[in-house]
Amino acid sequence: MNKWNETRKDFPIFEKQIYLQTQGGGPISYSLIEETKRRLTEQSLHGSEIYAEWDIEVEKIREHFSKLINGKSSNFSFVPSTSFAMNTLAYSLNNDCRVLTFKDDFPNSSLPWLNKGYKVDFVESDINGEIYFEDILNAIHSDTKIIITSHVMYRTGFRQNLKQIGELCREKDILFIVDATQSFGVFEIDVKDLHIDAMTFHAYKWMNSGTGIGGMYLSDNITKGYKKPFLGFTSVDYLSKPHDTSNYKVINEASAYELGKTPYLNILILGFMAKQIESLSINDIQKRVLNLVEYCLEKCEENNIKIISNFKRENLSGIVNIKAYGISKSNLKGESIIARSDSDIITLGIHYYNNEEDIDKLIKVITKKKNEL
Repeated sequence: MNKWNETRKDFPIFEKQIYLQTQGGGPISYSLIEETKRRLTEQSLHGSEIYAEWDIEVEKIREHFSKLINGKSSNFSFVPSTSFAMNTLAYSLNNDCRVLTFKDDFPNSSLPWLNKGYKVDFVESDINGEIYFEDILNAIHSDTKIIITSHVMYRTGFRQNLKQIGELCREKDILFIVDATQSFGVFEIDVKDLHIDAMTFHAYKWMNSGTGIGGMYLSDNITKGYKKPFLGFTSVDYLSKPHDTSNYKVINEASAYELGKTPYLNILILGFMAKQIESLSINDIQKRVLNLVEYCLEKCEENNIKIISNFKRENLSGIVNIKAYGISKSNLKGESIIARSDSDIITLGIHYYNNEEDIDKLIKVITKKKNEL
């Protein structure tokens, strides 16, 4: 039995169309729909009495994610979005330094920092989206104290060598911050091995967990070395009596950044999908995605379709850019293919539930249009 074919059947979106747009948002599975119904039913029957039981589950999920990234549970917090995480970091750290990020990166890697008054420098990519380590080295100033990068660039699909950048940051005493939104659920990330000080992801893309939930890892250096810019009622230990704000101590753990009542449903859904990913094996998913991407690139070459993001395997991701030859998003939709097409570039988000037949149909549509030109 092919586990990828069986898993594909769990996603209703494939019953009537081909979905190649996970980079914009992953589809939801039948299994997750049923799990969500089950959780809502629990709350409908028990009201807030279920919260104590769910609190225990939330901490187990925190522990699970901590192990996935080789961190400690005290270093992991749940966040509603990467935007929230990046703004939290920008307000937590000292803005009397330079930040180095990348021109092709998502705005979250620069906007919060510019807004807070940091001096932000940008590393350019080449015309195809490749980023060169020498350019990173040359862009570092004496007062550069933070480097921010996405693991995978949302626009080009270029996958950064986090190990190389992490070692550079360690050598130069620079904080290393990673946005893993476009890679979490496809590629393994070891925060210790990669010397990552902070990492965040939003789980609605490659984790297929819906919007409004993600994770943030913070090293001890950040959780214990910087003042929390915002506090909620769960961010502190009350030293006299519950909720007595005349005598409290801020928690020096990542969970202190979780403001307000726990978003139980979102976290439980995230935990459910994490188990799904684990059952498939993150290493197998990585191999599956890269093999499908390389198959796509081979088919493009065979049919003389221009590849824009033709990187080495170590820099490939699930995101692929190819020339559109005038094919619009609506043209693709007319062929029952969901993919992004803009500025004569088709951007594909290829995940484990895709297959060679999806790619073959896309190539056929593009080739037909190209031959008509």
